[in-house]
Amino acid sequence: MVSDDEVLHIKHLYSHKSVKEFSDDIDFILKYFLPISLNDIFNHLSMRKPLPPKALHMTFDDGFREAHDIVAPILIKKGIPATFFINSSFTDNNALCYQHKASLIVEHLLHHNISKTAQGKIEHLLGPSAVKTTATNFHILAIKYDQRNLIDRIAEILDMDFNDYLQGYHPYLTTQQIHQLITGGFTIGAHSIDHPLYAKLTLEEQISQTMESVRFVRNTFNLDYGAFAFPHSDLGVSKQYFNLIENSGLVDISFGTSGMIEDCIQNHYQRFSLENPLLPAQKIFAYQYAKRLWRYIKHSNKIIRKQIKHTN
Repeated sequence: MVSDDEVLHIKHLYSHKSVKEFSDDIDFILKYFLPISLNDIFNHLSMRKPLPPKALHMTFDDGFREAHDIVAPILIKKGIPATFFINSSFTDNNALCYQHKASLIVEHLLHHNISKTAQGKIEHLLGPSAVKTTATNFHILAIKYDQRNLIDRIAEILDMDFNDYLQGYHPYLTTQQIHQLITGGFTIGAHSIDHPLYAKLTLEEQISQTMESVRFVRNTFNLDYGAFAFPHSDLGVSKQYFNLIENSGLVDISFGTSGMIEDCIQNHYQRFSLENPLLPAQKIFAYQYAKRLWRYIKHSNKIIRKQIKHTN
């Protein structure tokens, strides 16, 4: 998310960067790295063509409208390619992510007087530990994907209509806007159907979320490639999943969020966030490089200890 405005559907989930902060990050990246396109990565994979030193690919998750209105114009001006990952259920503002609903509910609770009857009903749904307003808000934001129906029930108690927000604010990209991004030289990928945590899904659900969303993106925008980025994280996802995806013929490349590391899965790349924590890119890169060095040292020490043990 990049915006100078207060974006209510993510306000209580995480902080985001302003236009200036994002532009400063881009200037830092251009000074020290070489932005490459998704096609450059495909060429690297298919033809074993080496990537240039300090190659970097930018990605943006969740398919927010600001990707079209704010991010893309800055990237075009700076000459930076990028991939935007969208959720099939939210495209064209047909539905609202359960987490974004939770943020809107917390915002409503903070700025409206709620009757004791409504508060009691909400606390009953959340359980006995949510007895204060702050605790209630925390529990609402902590609702998991498999209990997302609770969020809709709380909205009913508060007489909130999420369709009003969808049609009034238009938080997500439309099909037309995505077509414009593609025309502008950007690439598009899938980000699941409705943004679950994969570690909490069955293998069948993981495959369904991936295949349906990738198929939607490829068919809707007539793409000859399939790219997928895990929502939240790829931790806990089995090799069986990756084998099935690889053999599907739909997914050519996938992305996780485990940081600056090489993955053991073929055609699967790890990424790190430039907005969490909310620091300048220079500090985030420094931290990621330090973390990578620590992993390398830790791994090297482990190998050395094994060699010493074997020698003795």
